[in-house]
Amino acid sequence: MSDSWKPTIKQSAFLQLPYTVLEAFYAGAVGAGKSDVLLLYPIIHRFHENPKFKGLFLRRTFPELKNEIIPRSRQFFRRLGAKYNATDKVWTFESGALFFFGHCENEDDVHKYDSMQPNYVGFDELTSFTEWIYLYITLQRVRTNIGSGLPAIVRSASNPGNIGHNWVRKRFIDPAPDGLKLLQGPSGVKRIYIPATIDDNPHIDPAYRKSLEALPEAEKQAKLYGNWSAYEGQVFE
Repeated sequence: MSDSWKPTIKQSAFLQLPYTVLEAFYAGAVGAGKSDVLLLYPIIHRFHENPKFKGLFLRRTFPELKNEIIPRSRQFFRRLGAKYNATDKVWTFESGALFFFGHCENEDDVHKYDSMQPNYVGFDELTSFTEWIYLYITLQRVRTNIGSGLPAIVRSASNPGNIGHNWVRKRFIDPAPDGLKLLQGPSGVKRIYIPATIDDNPHIDPAYRKSLEALPEAEKQAKLYGNWSAYEGQVFE
């Protein structure tokens, strides 16, 4: 990978998780580098060199992809010789590997991916999704082919807040508030929460941090410190 991007300590911990962990959640304050680590995960792990690889990067709405993520992807993927198809919203790498951008604005949109069978799914801003969307794609669509050398994994990132705050907190935060603890569900599915804040990112603009300090208290606790209890008692619609 180009020297233009180097992971922080927390990003490295997230990147180094074993593939036996199906669900990993990198979360906390804004400015912790969440979108970048999801976008570059398949590159760091060199999945893009495998012709059988299919990746899927999800945001809740297409404008979120168009305005931020797709332009950011061009900074990295073009250097690797990948070609972007704007109609299908997919990067094709020299190996033949595919990395799609998608969205699930409505719950029925999950069925657009019924035949995809991605090896890697990155949910960016996980709390903007419903639990049903997340579980449908995670437990039914993500898979790999035996002998491909590829894992079947889901990696997500988010700040506190938004409509999915409560289910995300219940699934990842409440069982291990300090994070870094491997959790295992009744079916043996493993998941983990990696906490990160703006202070974990040495590249952040100090002026941006000061602007966050001026937010109302609940917003400041959530966005600056990644406090999942900041919105206690609030209902998100």
